[in-house]
Amino acid sequence: MKLKAKLALLLTLVMLCSFCAVQASAEEVTLRVALWDYSNTEYYKTMISGFEAANPGIKVEVVEFSAAEYSDTIVVKMTAQEDYDVIFMKGLPEMAALINQGALMPLDELAEGYDFAPYGGTEQSLVVDGVLYGMPFRKDNNLIFYNKDLFDAAGVEYPHDGMTFEEYLDLAREMTSGEGADKVYGTHVHTWASNVYMYSRFIDEYVYNDASTWDALIPYYEGILALQNEGVVQDYGSLKSGNIHYSGVFYKQEAAMMQIGTWYINMLLENIPSEDYASFNWGVCSIPNDQGITTENVVGGLTPVAIGAYAKHPEEAWSFLAYITGSEGAQILAKTGIVPAWAGQEVLDIFDGFHNDHPNAPEGLSKYLTGNFVIEQPMDANGKAIAAVGDEMHSAIMTGSMSVEDAIAEYKAKAIQEGAAE
Repeated sequence: MKLKAKLALLLTLVMLCSFCAVQASAEEVTLRVALWDYSNTEYYKTMISGFEAANPGIKVEVVEFSAAEYSDTIVVKMTAQEDYDVIFMKGLPEMAALINQGALMPLDELAEGYDFAPYGGTEQSLVVDGVLYGMPFRKDNNLIFYNKDLFDAAGVEYPHDGMTFEEYLDLAREMTSGEGADKVYGTHVHTWASNVYMYSRFIDEYVYNDASTWDALIPYYEGILALQNEGVVQDYGSLKSGNIHYSGVFYKQEAAMMQIGTWYINMLLENIPSEDYASFNWGVCSIPNDQGITTENVVGGLTPVAIGAYAKHPEEAWSFLAYITGSEGAQILAKTGIVPAWAGQEVLDIFDGFHNDHPNAPEGLSKYLTGNFVIEQPMDANGKAIAAVGDEMHSAIMTGSMSVEDAIAEYKAKAIQEGAAE
C-alpha cells in the first residue's frame, strides 16, 4: 500500500475512533440521586457500585443532605423544581407532601409487568388515587428485643409472641432489679411517641391521621406511665434532657427489654460483642397485644424511593429503582441486618443464617419479616403537621404536664384542625 493510502486509512481510523468516543460519551447517562447519610452508609455505596457495574452506560451522582433536615429540605428543593432523577424519602408523610405538590412522577407505565409479589403488598402504601408514586426500599418492623442472659440470671421465662400488654408490663416489673449504677430496668421506653402508640397500631386500633381512634391510646399511656412512676423504666424527662440514646442502654445491659425497629438487628450484629460492649445473647418477639396476634402482623415505617417529576432520565431512573428495591439491592441490605421491603426467599435465608456467624443472635428471624405489614403512618397530605401534633401530645403526657385523658382530648381537636379525620 502506498504511503498516501496508508495515511488516508490512518486518518479515517482516527476520525472513526473519535466519533465513537464522542458517541459513547453522548450516550452515557448520569442520574442525580438525592438522599441522606450517604457518606456514613456503606450499603448505599455497594448498591450504587453494583448498579453501575450492571449498567455500564449509567453513572450515579449522589446529592447528599443532612439526615436531621432531609425531610424539610427535599420538599423545599422540589418546590424549586430540582431535576433529581431519584429521590429517597424517610417516610410517607413527606412523600405525600411531594405528591401533593406534583413533585413525583407516576410509575405505572414504567412498572408495567413488574413482579410485585415479593413486596408483600407494601407497594400499595405508595399508591394515591390508583397511581403508584414510589417503590418500597426498606421496611422497619417493630419488635420486642430482650437480653436472654439477664432473663436466665433472674430465672424468668423469656418474652414470647402473643403475650398481652399487661403480661409485658408485669414482666418488666419482674425483671427490674438493683439500685443506682447497678440498676437494671425491666424495659426501656425511648422518647419517641411511637414507643407508646406502636402497641395500638400493631393491631390497627390507632391511626395517626384519624383523630377518632386516639382514645385507643389511653390504656397504653396509662401502662407506660405506671412503669415510669414505679421506676421500672427510665424517666422520659431525664432521657430527653440527657439526650440518652436507646442503643447504649441495651448495649450496656441496663434494660432487660426494649421495643424498637428491626434496624436494631444491624446495630446489635455490629456492636455485640465489641471492644466497647460485652457479649450477651439476645432475642426478639412480636409486639404485645390483647388480640392474640403473633407474627401475622408486622408494624413499622416504610422507606420509599421515587422518580422526580423533573427527572431528565426517567427510564434509567426506573432501572435504578428496580435494582435497589429488587432482589439485588434487597440482598445487599439484608446482609447488613437491615430489612428490605423485597422479601424473597434469598432475603429470608440471610436473616435465618445470622445465628451461624453471630451466635449471640437468635435463630429464625425470618418469621418476623413476612406478616401483613401495618404501615406506621399512612399516606396523608397533612401527615407531617398531624404527626407533629401527636408528638406534642406525647410530650405533654410523658412529662405529666397533662393527664392522659385531657391531653388526648385537647390534641385530638388540634389534629382535626390540621386535617385529621373525625
